[in-house]
Amino acid sequence: MLFLKIPRYMEDGNLRLRLLRMSDGPFILRGLNDGAILKANGLSRPIASSWFFVWWWMKKTFIPAYCIEYDSQPIGFIGLYNLIPGNSAEVSLVIFDRNNRRRGYGTRAFQILAQTLRRCHLIEKITLKIQGDNRGSISFWTGLGFEDVHIPDGLRVMSMDLKEC
Repeated sequence: MLFLKIPRYMEDGNLRLRLLRMSDGPFILRGLNDGAILKANGLSRPIASSWFFVWWWMKKTFIPAYCIEYDSQPIGFIGLYNLIPGNSAEVSLVIFDRNNRRRGYGTRAFQILAQTLRRCHLIEKITLKIQGDNRGSISFWTGLGFEDVHIPDGLRVMSMDLKEC
């Protein structure tokens, strides 16, 4: 029933979210092994798995899992995990190429997803976890309206009520 509510793709002009495909595996693996992405996620070593395993893990972990495309070129990923229909989910968003960051693509991708979640009444609250020293991510999510819920040692948990925005 959940899959009937989740669209296969969503778009806003030249920015599109489409369900992750197996052919996205190599792109996702390259992006996840970027040094800045590893550091932001508290990792020190590149992922040593095959692209197929990474794709399979992402499809099983994130429901839904979307590739972010700009002008038909993949630039990032957005997905929900720990989804409790009607209640809450956690979000993960990353724009892999540093040259595509700070251009509004992440903001637009999140807004497209949030608008769909509101329209489908899929969840009421969305949360995320960020490394406490990742100032860029903290600024990004705060700018979208997320607020601190809890700040455990080295990690920040932020939340947004989708019914209020």
